[in-house]
Amino acid sequence: MLMTHALAEMYDCLPVIEDEAALVAAARAAVQSVGATIIGEYEVRYVPHGLTIALFLAESHIVLTTWPEYRLLLLDVLLCNPQMDFHRVVAEIRQRVCPDGEIAVHEVGRKIAAQL
Repeated sequence: MLMTHALAEMYDCLPVIEDEAALVAAARAAVQSVGATIIGEYEVRYVPHGLTIALFLAESHIVLTTWPEYRLLLLDVLLCNPQMDFHRVVAEIRQRVCPDGEIAVHEVGRKIAAQL
């Protein structure tokens, strides 16, 4: 099976990237937009600033990590259900935290099983 692992860099984000509850809500909305199932969740706040939000999915994961001092959010999306479009996850997060900023999306193919 071949899947796409998406890594997005979002620059010039809104101050909301410092708001843990808002980031969790954005991540949950992004997951719901593709119909994925959340099976676990973890948040870490760094000192003096920054957050990592991880949602563990029945279909793999999404992780958001912020550097508020640079107005930067990095997003890691891996969905092992080929019917789920990672572009929707990226777009949902971007709309909520970085609507007018720059974005770079890197797509990495992941082969998780031998093709028969």
